Amino acid sequence: MDIKSFLSNPKIKYGGYATIFTFAVIAGILVLNLLVGQLGWQIDMTDRGVYTLSQQTRDIISELDQDVTIYVLARRNEEDPRIMEALNRYAQASNRIRLETVDAEQNPAFVARFDPEGEGLRNGSVIVASGEAHRAIQGVDLFSVDRRNPQAPRILGLNVENRITNALLFVAAGRTPVIYQMTGQGQIDLGQQGMQRRLGEQFRNANFELRTINLAQAPQVPDDAAIVALVRPRTDISQGEAEKLSAYLNDGGKLFAAMELAAGELPNLAGVLEQFGIGIPAAVLVDPDRNFNNGQPLELWPQLAETSITTPLLEANYRVFTPLARPVIALDTKPRSVTIDPLLLTSQESFFRTNLEIPSPTMTPEDIPGPHPVAIRAIEREFTTGEEITRIIVAGDVDFISLVDQINGNLDFLMNSFAWLEEQEQTLSIRPRTTLQFPMQTTGMQKLIFGGLFVVVIPLVILIVGLVTWLRRRHL
Repeated sequence: MDIKSFLSNPKIKYGGYATIFTFAVIAGILVLNLLVGQLGWQIDMTDRGVYTLSQQTRDIISELDQDVTIYVLARRNEEDPRIMEALNRYAQASNRIRLETVDAEQNPAFVARFDPEGEGLRNGSVIVASGEAHRAIQGVDLFSVDRRNPQAPRILGLNVENRITNALLFVAAGRTPVIYQMTGQGQIDLGQQGMQRRLGEQFRNANFELRTINLAQAPQVPDDAAIVALVRPRTDISQGEAEKLSAYLNDGGKLFAAMELAAGELPNLAGVLEQFGIGIPAAVLVDPDRNFNNGQPLELWPQLAETSITTPLLEANYRVFTPLARPVIALDTKPRSVTIDPLLLTSQESFFRTNLEIPSPTMTPEDIPGPHPVAIRAIEREFTTGEEITRIIVAGDVDFISLVDQINGNLDFLMNSFAWLEEQEQTLSIRPRTTLQFPMQTTGMQKLIFGGLFVVVIPLVILIVGLVTWLRRRHL
């Protein structure tokens, strides 16, 4: 057989075409891969877009007017690929942001520049720096961690965007808002609460500084106060403290207050809040609706109203657990200049009870039917111009704060509340991205069906198709 006859053989001809086509496809894929690598094009195909920057972050990055360096503390070529993938998106989004890897063990003097308090920055941490301003983030805070079982904490996803974007805001602005926590009435310190999750560090990562103040001794709320926090007053504030707090709020101040049922009547504090149309009756909220409680009518899972504070929680399918709450209400005498929105609401079946001696979980004629707010926000505006004067958030339960380590919704609600008060709305919807993969649960019958499908049916179909094709070609 000569070469011409050999090449004219249909099998050789079609086989050659197939080979050439295969090589062409492979070459095309290689060229496309190189082109994409050079241009930095990437598609995030993870569930829920784990590595995709939110529009809020992109807006913040676009407004950067100074260079920012993100230092990744790690041994060379031993960086966490998940963290690097997320951080690379920042560098790709702006030529003002660059990444640099530094080994903390080999460069202790460099790390010490960003750790003046000696908190111990180690490999795994990240530093965001611009000029003299910097923000150090511990490695554990770059992940969303489930710590309900302290013996076996579980990584749920990445928290890189929330932490890095907040750090960018800090180094760009160079300002840390100060939260003054009132003391003197048995209040709790947010910096000492929820130590497993290091709540104080959560506030630092969100660009807040926590300080304490006793208004019975201080002449006034300090001028550098961004927010005043009144968390679990067990007794009423004095008349003098009430006057100083009122002066601060009327001058454009911001207040976060979390009440405790056991505190009872708080007439001086109530008088401050009444100026803004907010009531804190000494009563307990009861909700018999099992969709709104934890099996007990006093342990509430209230509904989240749609606000900028709660919408991120709704999107993440989070809820807020309030173990024992008193109502927070909008008074009929609310000033026209004040707008009040509920944040957490009980069900239609709920009620609040002022006579705490009644043990019955069912509503009596003395009780006030719901729904009722468990937490509200209020904005006072200048009546003629509409310009904002002050912002206030009042929660009728304080125990939800002690559960931030166990319930993501509680933590997000708390941090979103302070971000809203400080008018940091651009960071409210930047939530942790889950990377957790849930295994498919199957019954015994389903396993049998899937096994038969993949082990018997599909291979048999392929065999039959191949046999039919061979027989047809044989008779050509």
